[in-house]
Amino acid sequence: MMICPPRFWDEYPHTATIITTYTCTASCKDCCFECSPASKARLKYDEIINFLDTLNKNFKPIKLVVFTGGECFLLGKSLFDAINYATNLGFMTRCVTNGYWGKEKNSARQIAKRLASTNLTEINISTGKDHAEWVPLECIINAVEALSEYKIKTLIVVEQDTNESKILNELISNERISALINSEKIKIQKNIWVPFHKDSIKRKETNFVANTVDKPCEQIFENIVLTPNNEISSCCGLTMEHIPEMKLGYHNGKLTPLVFKQQINDFLKIWIRTEGPYKVLKEHLHGSEIKIDEIIHPCQACVHLYQNKVIRENVKNKYIENIGRVIKQFNINERLKLELISIDKQKNKDDI
Repeated sequence: MMICPPRFWDEYPHTATIITTYTCTASCKDCCFECSPASKARLKYDEIINFLDTLNKNFKPIKLVVFTGGECFLLGKSLFDAINYATNLGFMTRCVTNGYWGKEKNSARQIAKRLASTNLTEINISTGKDHAEWVPLECIINAVEALSEYKIKTLIVVEQDTNESKILNELISNERISALINSEKIKIQKNIWVPFHKDSIKRKETNFVANTVDKPCEQIFENIVLTPNNEISSCCGLTMEHIPEMKLGYHNGKLTPLVFKQQINDFLKIWIRTEGPYKVLKEHLHGSEIKIDEIIHPCQACVHLYQNKVIRENVKNKYIENIGRVIKQFNINERLKLELISIDKQKNKDDI
């Protein structure tokens, strides 16, 4: 049985994520990468440029390059130069930040001005209960006002509130923020916050979670990642650093599509992409201590699939029963996606 349509690998990955550093101005308790001011893992500027050149040469389908962390703005001039370099190569660009640099209005404007000069495509600012302990909301407000002044597409992503925290409401009700939202200069959305410790406060909203957790994973095969340790990963998900199988090796300037294509031998990744880690986990929980109603994010389910010995054994024992059905559905899904890609390409040609 053919594992994937012949053209599949010619159209992926679409996105490259550069995790510039694990150093951060914050020390959020449930940080997915355990970032903090004490973490020193960081990419050198030359390593970032080398990776961008490799992408431009060997991975033509990539359209978007994301600069994240940790806190990517701690790179200073190197970040702005790297964004500019990626832009000049023809990539769309995005930054993900906690907005700490918005402490003063004037300094926020200077940062926004420098970003505008790089032609940054968009920026995501993360905040919420944990973030706000380290980065006051005033920083976020100053930052988004400055970004809107320079017409930079901005999204504020707010982590799930607890019963005691109302960060989302505080932002929406703020006159300065509501004015920007109403004028469509910025957008704001709520995001799931994943607990990484046994004593973490649960922040589950049933309807919200139900609409997001039980879905196929599009990160697998569509993203290629450079970590601060100069490793290549196939996923930038929240539990990536907890899953060795997501690592494809170290980047040495010789990254080729072949390294990326080797993932096709990992049936579990195909299964996760086709049906989603939550569904696979739900069907193979027996004998484990994992409770499905405590899973509020697909990345949680993914890490259990790879790390829990009982669940791994259950999946292994059911492998033969599922491989035919899963690969058939995988092929159907990917052929449909390839057809849509072809239609979009033709439409773009017609519009020129």
